[in-house]
Amino acid sequence: MTVPTTNLLDKFVKALEKKLIGVLNTMRYNGKPRLGTVKEVLRVTIYVNKHLCDVSISSIVINSSADVVTNLDVSRELSEQAKSKDKTLKIYDGMVHSLLSGKPNENVEIVRCDILLWLNDRCK
Repeated sequence: MTVPTTNLLDKFVKALEKKLIGVLNTMRYNGKPRLGTVKEVLRVTIYVNKHLCDVSISSIVINSSADVVTNLDVSRELSEQAKSKDKTLKIYDGMVHSLLSGKPNENVEIVRCDILLWLNDRCK
């Protein structure tokens, strides 16, 4: 079955059945990113980059090696620069953006289990 998709949907979602759900979603935005949205994302990105060293809470940073939406280097920087003593960086090889929704179910389960294990270890 061929599912008509947009470039953004192709970048975010790899599982065919989930692409179909995305295509059928009448609330999904189909246009190009709006300038105001892009400007705000850039503003927040600059702010976050300047304040990475202020992060002092326990944190798990997850990203994928093939993500074309978020910058893997920023995730690494956060993990390195955060002053928290309890920090974890988890990179998933070959996965793309939408780690908990756009992947095949077995990949979603891997990410979900890693997050739950991390949380459970801190709740003891």
